[in-house]
Amino acid sequence: MSVLEAKARYALILGDIATAAAIAAHDPGFCFDTGEAYVAGTIRERWLAGPAGTGIKTRVAGMATAAASSLQALNASRLMAAAAKYAISLDAATAQGMADYFEAKRNAVLTYNK
Repeated sequence: MSVLEAKARYALILGDIATAAAIAAHDPGFCFDTGEAYVAGTIRERWLAGPAGTGIKTRVAGMATAAASSLQALNASRLMAAAAKYAISLDAATAQGMADYFEAKRNAVLTYNK
């Protein structure tokens, strides 16, 4: 997997975790586990394609954006725990890659602003 593909996959996984957390707050009956192998981005896509009204979709999207910002600060084990809560399969290597990537992004911004 190329670096660009990994970054895109990390963003999709993070978006799914954040969206799942927001969905859980608004629709506790939503089924995250479809019984199929997890594919990055599918939770968000399935939610947006679902029958929920525009208003609730807008609220969920807003909450997911805020949650994604917070999730970027988590270490690998906490990312894995957050993913598991919503039936998102996240292995240790991917979680560590995500944590390292988002930490490097934060550090790059901090270095740039000096």
